[in-house]
Amino acid sequence: RWEWRRLTPMGEAPCPRLGHSFNLVGEKAFIFAGLANDAQEVKLNIPRYLNDLYALDIKEGTTLHWEAPEVTGRRPDGRESHTCVSINSTESFAGPGGNLLVYGGMCGRRMNDLWMLDVQSMTWTEIAAQGPVPCARSLHSAVLIKDNMYVLGGWVPLSPEDKRTRSEPKAAALTGGDVGPALGQVGDAGNSGQAGGPADHEREWKCTNSLARFNITESKWEQLASDTRKDEPWPRSRSGHCAVSVDTRMYVWSGRDGQRKLHQTQACCRDLWYLETERPPAPPRVQLVRASTNTLEFTWNAVPTAENYLLQVQVKPDAPKESASGVSTADSGTAVAGADASSAGGVASGAPGNDGDGRWYNVGRCKQTQMVVTHYSNTESDDLPSSDLDVSGDNDPASNNPANRVELQPGTAYKFRVAAINACGAGEFSENAAFKTCLPGFPGAPSAIRISKSVDGAHLSWEPPANTAGNITEYSVYLCVRNPSVQGQPPQVAFVRVHCGKDPLCTVTTAHLQSAHQENTAKPAIIFRIAARNEKGYGPATQVRWLQERKAEIPPPPKRTASDSSGAPATDAKKPKTEA
Repeated sequence: RWEWRRLTPMGEAPCPRLGHSFNLVGEKAFIFAGLANDAQEVKLNIPRYLNDLYALDIKEGTTLHWEAPEVTGRRPDGRESHTCVSINSTESFAGPGGNLLVYGGMCGRRMNDLWMLDVQSMTWTEIAAQGPVPCARSLHSAVLIKDNMYVLGGWVPLSPEDKRTRSEPKAAALTGGDVGPALGQVGDAGNSGQAGGPADHEREWKCTNSLARFNITESKWEQLASDTRKDEPWPRSRSGHCAVSVDTRMYVWSGRDGQRKLHQTQACCRDLWYLETERPPAPPRVQLVRASTNTLEFTWNAVPTAENYLLQVQVKPDAPKESASGVSTADSGTAVAGADASSAGGVASGAPGNDGDGRWYNVGRCKQTQMVVTHYSNTESDDLPSSDLDVSGDNDPASNNPANRVELQPGTAYKFRVAAINACGAGEFSENAAFKTCLPGFPGAPSAIRISKSVDGAHLSWEPPANTAGNITEYSVYLCVRNPSVQGQPPQVAFVRVHCGKDPLCTVTTAHLQSAHQENTAKPAIIFRIAARNEKGYGPATQVRWLQERKAEIPPPPKRTASDSSGAPATDAKKPKTEA
């Protein structure tokens, strides 16, 4: 259950404040800047903008202790309502100990300066960035996605154009112009400002919904979107909102509404948005679920930032026509297996194919991570799908023009690949995977495969094919093994038969399992294939992955001491566990 605990770190704590930043870099948390009240009485307000830095070591087993590290270089000016993003040392563009990147804020006036703190050397550096620097702002949001910092919204001073709009109420009402709070309000976090206040041209301000990006590697600003966009969906102008990065997306929630008031007071937004910042990565290659003479059903792993997927096909030029061998994929657990592949489809040569000289054709576009393929469009596609593809729903290009529809043929090998698509466009295609439709008269694939660990090795059992097309004369079980690799070349794998018999069960011995290839694309697994044979020959095989537990690291043997010099084993040493 959730439980709050109050912490009392040792050392001198930072003074009470608001509008500060609190960031984690490695195993240290840093508090920077903020707004303090120097008044002795609660009802009075004597604001003081801070630029101090405090660190808190949160490493497990360490006593919490406040420290004010000594810093070098010119410090940033005091501020509040700024943004600060953490750059961990694991990033290629970070310093050895990580960095803090501070932008903007308020100190009686709004700022647009950019500062970097090297956490290892504790050195402040003001960044003289290239490109168009965003206008000064506070109460904005900033997130880090890869080597880019994205800045959205906040309070910004009114431009001369904004002031002209405000002096023309009718025009402002027609365009939905932003209207700021009462004149003379300076402090963003509820303060009345510093002595002297801002310059005259900064006494009026507004909310913005402009978006800017700072590339850390190139030290360059880029203006992605200016103020209020009306040509497409876009968050309203806002300030004091929250933003977080998830994968390559920037999520934004709520904030003070810069375009709406409620009973003469500021209203807040109740909307949630996300910004897509780049195309999705390539999905893993497609896996076969089941197949028939004219149908192949596929599945693939989801890509977190994909809105839909495009599946393409290529007719394999060297496709053999007289074999019905193939596979259907499933996973089996390490205890009692749970692989249920009720039917199967073919695999051509049992491995991903190469592009060759064939042409790629679109099968269709879908939101789900699975598709049943019965046909494709014979209109040749581009190498990559267009970046302006409609990502709102499913699409079958052949259904739009039946004349372009090409049906899958029995006993024919095809290559398939899939690409993920989002609002930024289409990502790279997956690796190619070659599959083949079944031939009439051959048996289907075994199903409901179960695998369990036994004293002698692995015990496998399965159900006969739903469609036997005659009498089943035998079953064959194949194991994926490692072939001796040639120096300078990647290791090769192959399937070898480890069992042949009439009964739908067998035991694969430990001796065979020792030579098995452990596949680690998703979870560690040993791969089996099981196929049935009738009077005409072997039908498609069912492929099953027997999931394996990751091997725990064996601790090193205990060091011998002077009292251990006789060579006798230490009595308190624990014997490491071994896997069967």
